[in-house]
Amino acid sequence: MNSFAKTVAGLFTVVGPKSNTPLEAERICSALIQKLSEDPSRNLDPRTWQNAVQMIPTQVESAITSQTLNRTMPLGDLPGALASICADGASGGRPLAGLAKPIGYYLSTYGEPSAFNFLLLDQTDASEIHLNLTCLNVTDGPDLGNFSITSTLVAASLNLSNTQTQSIITKVFGSFSPPDEQPFYLRIFA
Repeated sequence: MNSFAKTVAGLFTVVGPKSNTPLEAERICSALIQKLSEDPSRNLDPRTWQNAVQMIPTQVESAITSQTLNRTMPLGDLPGALASICADGASGGRPLAGLAKPIGYYLSTYGEPSAFNFLLLDQTDASEIHLNLTCLNVTDGPDLGNFSITSTLVAASLNLSNTQTQSIITKVFGSFSPPDEQPFYLRIFA
């Protein structure tokens, strides 16, 4: 990896059924995109993403985990490896087959990403939103082709069947429309 050509990328993804009205996950995603766009100098900083996600009201089962993975691979396989880590972390045991492919395609446009923030809002179940934020940082390992990937995962669930939670989400995010089709936004229909 060329230490003088570091690339940082971010991707917002909403998974859910087709709907005539915006999903709550789409409204929350739109609000987070707007919040992170307020300060362009920090909009790809992992801590900024983590703080924005933790501001979502009435989260249930919120958890933060961090781990370092050492991988040896050809440099061209790095986008696929990062996509796989994001898809595995985001699935949380739920069936999100095929998620790694679009993430990998997105990352391949960046060549050799040294950092990647991935936010997934999964509303395949109408009664809850599973929110997963994966922040990855890639550094060179001691040997050629060896990379250390530090992964920080923030996971939470929003229970939409709880009327108080639903009311708060509508009050806070109801005015937001779904995100525009941007290169950093991916909508997957389940």
